[in-house]
Amino acid sequence: MDNQEDKYLNLEKKYQESLNSQKRYYESEISLIKSKNEYEIEKIKIEYENKIFEELKKQENYNNVKNVEDLENQKKYYLSELESQRNWYEEEIKRRCKEVENWHINNLQKETKKYEEMLQAQQDKHKALQEALSIHIQEQQEYYENELKPFKRLIKIRKKILRILSKFEKKQNKEITINEIQTGDNENKVKVSVILPVYNVGKYLRQSLDSLINQTLKDIEIICVNDGSTDDCYEILEEYKQKDSRIKVIHKENKGTGAARNDGLRIASGECIGFVDPDDWVKPDMYEKLYSLIKEKNLEIAMCMPDGYDEKNNKTAPFPYFVDSNFDNIPSGRIFNLWDISPFQYPMCVWNKLYTKELFDKNHIEFAEGLDFEDHKVIFGALLTARRMYFIKDKLYVYRYNREGSVLTDNNQRLIDHIEIFNIVENILKETNTYNEFRNDFLVYKIHNLLYYYGMIKDEYKQEYYQNMVKSIKETNLNEEELKMLTNKYPELNSYI
Repeated sequence: MDNQEDKYLNLEKKYQESLNSQKRYYESEISLIKSKNEYEIEKIKIEYENKIFEELKKQENYNNVKNVEDLENQKKYYLSELESQRNWYEEEIKRRCKEVENWHINNLQKETKKYEEMLQAQQDKHKALQEALSIHIQEQQEYYENELKPFKRLIKIRKKILRILSKFEKKQNKEITINEIQTGDNENKVKVSVILPVYNVGKYLRQSLDSLINQTLKDIEIICVNDGSTDDCYEILEEYKQKDSRIKVIHKENKGTGAARNDGLRIASGECIGFVDPDDWVKPDMYEKLYSLIKEKNLEIAMCMPDGYDEKNNKTAPFPYFVDSNFDNIPSGRIFNLWDISPFQYPMCVWNKLYTKELFDKNHIEFAEGLDFEDHKVIFGALLTARRMYFIKDKLYVYRYNREGSVLTDNNQRLIDHIEIFNIVENILKETNTYNEFRNDFLVYKIHNLLYYYGMIKDEYKQEYYQNMVKSIKETNLNEEELKMLTNKYPELNSYI
């Protein structure tokens, strides 16, 4: 390959030298023609001037006036002859220059064509060699692939054995998880406990952890609950635990996000509790700002606005459900509670808030287990019991969406889980004696989401979803007034009741 490239370079160099040589020859020819003709013109001019001078001298000797006049006429004649000769030489120079130029252009065109043909021949030869080499490499590769097949099977078996051993070691390590972390942790309270439920998010986990260990509020603990991940989450968590003592790690069998977050709550020692999804990240001053608000204003919940990151299109952009306008109903700049704004008028997110641990303990707030949308139980449990809340419009939490594997991206059977969540929310309303106050809001929230997710779920799960949806609507026992209000708002509801 290198020899071929050298040949092309040598041909290019040779061709350039030839062109330069032709150019120098052409320029010297033109210069020679011009100088020669200028010399001839000057010679004729001198010759004519001498003749005129001789005639003038001769006439002066005879002192003949008439002959002097004739001499003037003769002088004019010689000058006109001289001008005519000059014009002829100038035209001759132009003609000769054009001939030389045409000759060189034709010669250069011939040389260029010759060079291009030679280069094309070399390229064709080079291409043929490449094709032959490619066929040879393919044949060699197939040969070695066949030779390596038995060894690859052995390597595959070895990797499988190593994976089994690794899982066994991890299972052994799980015995030193929650109980050991609990021992002594509550003796030294930190300001904030941040809980991350981790499941197969190795691609994003480092960014999330980095955003937490770099918080401006240093007095925090970061509780990571590895919910049976099968990717590299285990190794990443152990790595970060070694380099930052504030990180506490629980490894457990997969039980779902709700159970993982509840495990984190059980060992949390902070005055306040925050939640972060491990595929998201937070701004550096998020927890310092929210914690300062809670202490300064004696709050139970401090909340901020989210920012968004579109993973599919790789750009910062708000998730449609979390656009700024959806937060306009929340009072800002003052303390408020459920009597100022219905809990059903908030965007449903657990992670844009910082809660006091006392609020969770006093009201026995925890996540639903075994279901997706498990955070609704905490969101409504907190919003319906907190009496002092505060909202700031700072965008401190970054929500990643359009990522592969997300429940809202896959639109699979997991969407059916939220139908059971409605029963849980209804029970919370009844337990907090707010059911009658917020029943209409609850009904709109329930019907809106039932119809919305029915439109989103994949076709293969629509029939199962439909049956559960119709059953849930019938169990709501709508009166005539409620039915009229809901069908006016959602006309398609008529076909499901």
